[in-house]
Amino acid sequence: MSLHPEFAAALAELRAQVAAAQANNPAPVGFDLKTQRAQLAGAAQHLQKVYAGDLPAESTYTFEDKKVLVDDGEFNVRVVVPTSEDKEKTFPVLAWFHGGGWAAGDPWVDDYQLRILSVELQVVTVNVDYRLAPEHPFPVPLTDSLAALKWTVENAASIHVDTSKGFIIGGDSAGGNLTATLAHIVRDDPFFKDHPLTGQVPREPVILHPDAYPEEYKKDLVAIEENAASATLAKEQLLLFVSLYNPPRLDDPRFSPYYFPSHAGVAPAYIQYNQRDPLRDDAVVLEKILKQAGVKTKSTLYPDLPHAFYYFTPHLAISRQVFRDTIDGVKWLLAGAP
Repeated sequence: MSLHPEFAAALAELRAQVAAAQANNPAPVGFDLKTQRAQLAGAAQHLQKVYAGDLPAESTYTFEDKKVLVDDGEFNVRVVVPTSEDKEKTFPVLAWFHGGGWAAGDPWVDDYQLRILSVELQVVTVNVDYRLAPEHPFPVPLTDSLAALKWTVENAASIHVDTSKGFIIGGDSAGGNLTATLAHIVRDDPFFKDHPLTGQVPREPVILHPDAYPEEYKKDLVAIEENAASATLAKEQLLLFVSLYNPPRLDDPRFSPYYFPSHAGVAPAYIQYNQRDPLRDDAVVLEKILKQAGVKTKSTLYPDLPHAFYYFTPHLAISRQVFRDTIDGVKWLLAGAP
């Protein structure tokens, strides 16, 4: 199975650059978390350079980093608010959870895109800098993300949010896992009785550990082996990230949201996923179980492309299309998922 030609050419160039850079500074052999974190930080810097020219005028939005206090510490969220002549105006909100295997990555990789989305769709965005494993293992990334949603509700007035106009969550990869999980947790939490989620955007999510595949869907979950040596996320790398996150049971629904007893009543979902991704079939199964539970869904598949390709090659037309599709997906959810 061949890669998308535009991405394949960019990948070859990227690999040549990495090889040249490592010639005098060899990278550690095997999986190294410090290297993984540095690579994702570099991807964030490159992505911001690519999207800098697309940023809306500074007069059209404000942004501020806010501190969220939790029982055992604190973390930050970046809040972007569209500007308005009406100082009392309120907006729908999108809370976003970054990817990085629960152990790497940061909100800055999505920062510029969320600013663009905020102004174009006139929504407040809350970009969550949840604490990372292994320093803060399971369930801290999840509980921090839930705390960020509660903080958003509690501080709605000060950040110009009205959740009745739209309360959407989304995230990529590990952030997609947090999204799919929180869609169930928020549904069941009395705190959100008057502030239900109205949409979710799980992008290339994890919904099951390979060692916890249910018999019913084992025949559908073949991408983990088909794409075990994928260019941007190999099976071995995925399993190492899971081991750092360290959930106590692989079938714990707080890690594998497939195992929630019911999927009925969760928010409508717009799902994005890639054909050459070991997580491809997680997205397929997620959409299937949501539809079976009567949840409205919409999805986009990117043929011949691997996991998170758009973060590593943001200059490509197909990478920009993913972002445009995300905007359109949020727009669909804001319209009530018709």
